[in-house]
Amino acid sequence: MKFSDNFKIALESLFAHPTRTLLSLIGVIIGVFAVTALISLGEMATYGIQHSLEQVAGRSVYIQPQFKPGVESVRFDANLVQVLRTLPARPVPYVFSSATAEDRHGQLASLDLVGTVGDLPTIDAGVEMARGRFFSERESRLGLPVAVLNTKAEATLFGRGKGLGRELVLNAAGGVRMRVVVVGVVRPASGFFGGFEGDRVTVPYRLLWQQMPWKKKRFDMIELKVTAGVDLQRIAKRAERLVELRYGKDRVTVQSVQAYQQALAGITTGLQALLGGIGALSLLVGGIGIMNIMLVSVTERTSEIGLRKALGATSAQIRTQFLLEAVLLTVVGGLIGVALAAVVLYAIVQAVPFFEAFLLSPLTVALALGVSAAVGLFFGVWPASQAAGLDPIEALRYE
Repeated sequence: MKFSDNFKIALESLFAHPTRTLLSLIGVIIGVFAVTALISLGEMATYGIQHSLEQVAGRSVYIQPQFKPGVESVRFDANLVQVLRTLPARPVPYVFSSATAEDRHGQLASLDLVGTVGDLPTIDAGVEMARGRFFSERESRLGLPVAVLNTKAEATLFGRGKGLGRELVLNAAGGVRMRVVVVGVVRPASGFFGGFEGDRVTVPYRLLWQQMPWKKKRFDMIELKVTAGVDLQRIAKRAERLVELRYGKDRVTVQSVQAYQQALAGITTGLQALLGGIGALSLLVGGIGIMNIMLVSVTERTSEIGLRKALGATSAQIRTQFLLEAVLLTVVGGLIGVALAAVVLYAIVQAVPFFEAFLLSPLTVALALGVSAAVGLFFGVWPASQAAGLDPIEALRYE
């Protein structure tokens, strides 16, 4: 008997029992859908996080003091900034603090207070103005009482679109009280990281130096905005050597955006493997269901198997027929599961802003369908062997 004849008989058998076939398909569809959707969700989450990180940080290297119990942290100063200017990068110093202010409802709101250089949008493409302007380099150098809010802080303090030109009274650490005028509002960071942004007020760093003597002439962090085309890791190593010459080893942390991306990639790869394993368990359950259905089918078709053997069908042909039925079930179920996963993933991308791109890689599809077919073969072997091993005389007598 030709393979095509076995294939035709397998199809006829599946269509002859639609309810049983549908029940078998459901298990496989759920399993393949779970594998495809969960792995793809992991890929989409990885892309979303890394793309957001690129948008927020761009080509940056971060230099921060290491904090160790009982050891005084190093103090970054203007001299270090000048040293770092020798690199093909633009150093952007930051001073961090916190403050409270009265919100539009008369309640105290907690704010992140950041001091930095002027004209930041010309240095960092990730800083976009929603309204107004950023304070100038001159205003920053003179430490003038001007401030830029992010949209969350504006909404909290004054209401959306109502912050420009308003005076803001900040109650900062150490009992410091500052009055600043809001000259601009910046857009929130896009993508994943935008959701974690707090209410932030940015002022000239020299204003914080003037108002907070304990922070005078020191920076809490320096960000290097690396020139396009220059290797980030190389700049990170050169920056590390410069700060080590100044402060000694293991006193400062120097990290590039690439290092964070690599760490995230390792985490998300593990997450994808975990999600894929959970999906594979669903497929395993579907395979067990197929095996049970096929064993029932062998029992129901004992007389048919005996007749075919009496007419000259070999055990190999009987085995092939039942294996074909099992593989057909899993492949068809796999195709439906992949199609269903694609529809659901597309809907998620449209509904959830975090998932910026629809990703369904050919490798994921091939893996899901390959595992599906393998499950069909694996769980079809026993029922096929049972069918092939039937004695034709006893099979013909079976009622």
